[in-house]
Amino acid sequence: MDFGQYQNYVTTLPKLELYRYENIFKVYQTLDNNKDYFYNIIKNINVPQDVNNDLFYTTTLQPNTPLTILSYQVYGTTYLWWLICIINNIQNPFDPTIYGKTIKVLNPNYLQQVLNLIQQQLQWVIQPRSVPIEISTNHITL
Repeated sequence: MDFGQYQNYVTTLPKLELYRYENIFKVYQTLDNNKDYFYNIIKNINVPQDVNNDLFYTTTLQPNTPLTILSYQVYGTTYLWWLICIINNIQNPFDPTIYGKTIKVLNPNYLQQVLNLIQQQLQWVIQPRSVPIEISTNHITL
C-alpha cells in the first residue's frame, strides 16, 4: 500500500459508506509489521458563513440527546453526527453545554450533494474536480 490512501482504496480493509467520518482521513500502515493501520486525523472541514441558509433548518438540541440520535432522526443514520458538529462549529460533541441550544442542521434534501462534494475534493489528487469548492492540504471548504 502506498502511504496516504483513503480506506476505500485499500483492498485489505472493508469499504466505508459515503457518510462515514473516516472517509475524510487517509490511512497508513505501521512500519513494524504492515498489518496494522492508523488514520491521519490532521484534516478539517469548514462551512463558510455565506452559505445559502436554504440549505439548513434550525432545531433545539434537546437535553441528553446525543448527536448520533439527532443524526438518526434527521438522516436515518447515526454516522452523520460529525456533519452536525461541523455545521455548528461544535468542537466537542460530549460537551454538556451544547444541549438546549438552537443549532443548524443540513436539510436532508442536500445531504447527498454535500457528501459528494466532500468526496470529490478528497479525490482531487486522483481526478480533477468539476465543482467550485476550495482546497488546501488539510482543509476542506464547502
